[in-house]
Amino acid sequence: DLIPMGEADLIISLEPMEALRYLPYLKKDGYVITNSVPFVNIPNYPDQTLLMKTLEELPHKVILNAEEKAKECGNVKVANIVMLGAATPFIGISYETLREGIRRIFSKKGESIVELNLRALEIGKNIAESK
Repeated sequence: DLIPMGEADLIISLEPMEALRYLPYLKKDGYVITNSVPFVNIPNYPDQTLLMKTLEELPHKVILNAEEKAKECGNVKVANIVMLGAATPFIGISYETLREGIRRIFSKKGESIVELNLRALEIGKNIAESK
């Protein structure tokens, strides 16, 4: 079932227009975690300045350039883990449980991949905690 309008605790978006699209579902005290980098794949993509202004006006938000932070970790492919890290203060899963999950999921790919993803998780968490 879909979450009713105005009932979502959290919106996580890898793209700012998607965050805006789902705002009607967000509770008044809910959080938006969104990547600041648009994926412009349609000719009538909203004005980016207006889009970001709307998101910046939200009372509870974490807006970050996930790709940039992933590159700082060493690989742009961990942008999704950066976003997960940014959501950790607002979800009911402990940070340590997420770390254990990353270790379990990526362990077959080698310790360097595990550490890369753990770094990405921590960077995202630190960004959210500083907001």
